[in-house]
Amino acid sequence: MLLQHTLLAVATLLASAPLPILAQDKPSTLSASRKLTAQQVIDELGLEPNIEKGWWTETFRDAELYGNRSVSTAIYYLLEAKDARSYWHRVDKTEVWHYYAGTPMSLYLSSDDGQPVREHVLGPDVLRGQRPQVVIAPWEWQQARSHGGKHDWTLVGTTVAPGFVPEGFELAPPDWKPDGA
Repeated sequence: MLLQHTLLAVATLLASAPLPILAQDKPSTLSASRKLTAQQVIDELGLEPNIEKGWWTETFRDAELYGNRSVSTAIYYLLEAKDARSYWHRVDKTEVWHYYAGTPMSLYLSSDDGQPVREHVLGPDVLRGQRPQVVIAPWEWQQARSHGGKHDWTLVGTTVAPGFVPEGFELAPPDWKPDGA
């Protein structure tokens, strides 16, 4: 009986003791994003200027081929709120956008068929309608806007499958808008 009480007391103490925190001096990615500037993220990830506006770098290109293209590619993309919106553009294959850090980002999508432009918000607050992923159909026109506010930038990633190729990309002129915008 004494052994049971001793074990119960030890178990109670262990359960109520704070767990050791590893790497206490290193904040999590999202909490670190609250302190980072866009330039720090650009420098740390080695991002380069993007023709759509913003900054990017390819992070993955699968060595396996599907026909004449990679099975899948992935990039980081950072858009600063001061850039307003990216230029309208489209890709010939399915593209999945992933939210990583910073302020939420709106994605505007259009089939250029006279229907209203649809808005999806990439972000961490799923209870307010934000989503950590948005899937864009092949050849669907898209435009991005960083919300600004608490942060002045948004870091996302995109994955294209089969992989991105330059000849499968179309960039609209800067003043172009799809029918329905």
